[in-house]
Amino acid sequence: MRNLLLGLIVLIASVSFGQNNYNKIFKDIVEAESKGFANKINSKGAPQSADYDLKYHRLEWTIDPELFYISGAVTTYFEPVVANFNAIYFDLSNVLTVDSVLRNGIHLSYTQPAGNVLKIDFASSLQQNTLDSITVFYQGAPVALSGFGSFVQSSHLNDSIIWTLSEPFGALEWWPCKQDLIDKIDSIDVIVTTPLKNKVGSQGLLVSETTVGSNKIYHWKHRYPIATYLISVAITNYAQFSNNLNLSQGNLEVLNYVYPEDSNSFYSLSSGIIPVMEMFDTLYGPYPFMNEKYGHAQFGWGGGMEHQTMSSMGNFSQHLITHELAHQWFGDKVTCGSWEDIWLNEGFATYSAGLMFRYINPVWWKSWRESVIDNVTAQPDGSVFCTDTTDYTRIFSSRLSYNKGAYLLRMLEWKLGAQDFFAGVRNYLSDNNLAYDFAKTDHLKTHLEAVSGQNLTEFFNDWYYGEGHPTYQVTWSQVGSYVTFTLNQTQSHGSVLFFDMPVPIYAKGQNSDTTFVFDHTFSGKVFNATIPFTIDSIFFDPERWILSSNPTVLSVNEFVENDEITIYPNPSSNKLNIWMSKELEVLEIRLFDALGRNVTSTIIEKSNNFYEIQTEQHASGNYIVEIRLSDRLIRKKWTKL
Repeated sequence: MRNLLLGLIVLIASVSFGQNNYNKIFKDIVEAESKGFANKINSKGAPQSADYDLKYHRLEWTIDPELFYISGAVTTYFEPVVANFNAIYFDLSNVLTVDSVLRNGIHLSYTQPAGNVLKIDFASSLQQNTLDSITVFYQGAPVALSGFGSFVQSSHLNDSIIWTLSEPFGALEWWPCKQDLIDKIDSIDVIVTTPLKNKVGSQGLLVSETTVGSNKIYHWKHRYPIATYLISVAITNYAQFSNNLNLSQGNLEVLNYVYPEDSNSFYSLSSGIIPVMEMFDTLYGPYPFMNEKYGHAQFGWGGGMEHQTMSSMGNFSQHLITHELAHQWFGDKVTCGSWEDIWLNEGFATYSAGLMFRYINPVWWKSWRESVIDNVTAQPDGSVFCTDTTDYTRIFSSRLSYNKGAYLLRMLEWKLGAQDFFAGVRNYLSDNNLAYDFAKTDHLKTHLEAVSGQNLTEFFNDWYYGEGHPTYQVTWSQVGSYVTFTLNQTQSHGSVLFFDMPVPIYAKGQNSDTTFVFDHTFSGKVFNATIPFTIDSIFFDPERWILSSNPTVLSVNEFVENDEITIYPNPSSNKLNIWMSKELEVLEIRLFDALGRNVTSTIIEKSNNFYEIQTEQHASGNYIVEIRLSDRLIRKKWTKL
């Protein structure tokens, strides 16, 4: 039965996913997760909020999807981490009205200074490292400070919905919070009052539904640490169904809240999560929130958002399901500790979608690799490291944070081997200092190095901090069983002098084939091998392990004497001349020393068929002159006196 189900899932996915709509699906994912902020972000959290540690929020709201309005109370338990703590700061839009603030039933004074900050004063200083609490009562119609807003009212088939999406800096638009990537909230309760016809989706377990007159109160309890931007509500007249999964740690409910008009079609697609969750359970370790649930809440956007334990979904494509589910490990359990490190969230989620195609839907695996590489290499610059965290388009760059980040992980899997790579990733996720907390790129690097025994500093300098990508040129020749390969590399951006990588070369002959893996450490490096068959074709990196563009492979007839090209004087000391008996289309001339290093110096074109190379600076010895024509490559030996 399971094999039949898996076959059905593959068929569904093959119909719904193709090369033509890959970019549309991916664009929707990126736009939803970034929420569409205006280009420059000015609201990134009150710096004064660093002096206390969040412990708990009780979030009590009254929300009617027919009305664009929110009212309620947010109770916060916290511990001051400094002495003389006499005021607490929250991030809160100045558009919202604070009605009162209570501590132990006593009203506190407060102000809402410019800059979307709520300052609450205490009558006397609170004791350091001692648990305390306050409740903020507030209301208002949230206004988008930028972009499309974080508290959104829309509609579906004549019914209204209100949904939230706060990544990266939008939570303050609809509730008083501490908006940073430093302090996770240890646990939350979300309690929402709404008209009877609606359901409320949120984090954790639904512990009660209480009818009070014409309203119903939904109470969600979440007992795992959570980053502020991962808290959400979605409220409308949802239909409900569940998938039940049997995983390594037991049974897990996947709760689905969908629009009634879409319930039949989404129900048929929802089983696509089963093989994906099983795959992640094996590759990454147990689902991080096994004591509660995973779920989907449909909302008014094309893509999705990885709200903790209940992702907001614009559709139920297996690609989107996979991306948002992967975030429960990468982004929710372990959250990037800076927006500079957003690729730790998005690169992993994007590569995880690739792994779904690789292991579950292999018919689309090749298309996924080609689409990602084509997107990244379409421009010559850009690093995975986010260079401007005030610009949401840079934080959520689909080309760099998502796709290049994903391919950085694919190259790490290639460089380390799958066993060490996934072991290092599991160790990263289970590290007691990182699990249910924040992480930086160096934390991942350290775990991968510890498992593999490899030093990855150069790799991360090139591929994470460096910009651009390489292009490879492979030339080869065979004499009997002896094969010579020369690997050259050019870089698309000057920030990287050379991309060190193990390079796979696939050789094919009649009824025989083999793959060579060469440790490519400098351009022009020569590799020799023996092979028991005659090669008829060579392929560079056929599995597309390396992020590179436009590789070329040329067969070389080594050092053939011919009347077309003459090198003289040979030997010589200060210069050598290249003369061609007829006009040829010369693309490039290069000079290599006996170690295969490119030592090309000044080349002067005297005419269309005559060139001069200055050689005074070269040491005495044997060299190779390489002349690349439009249709072939010719090599000549030359000796420097």
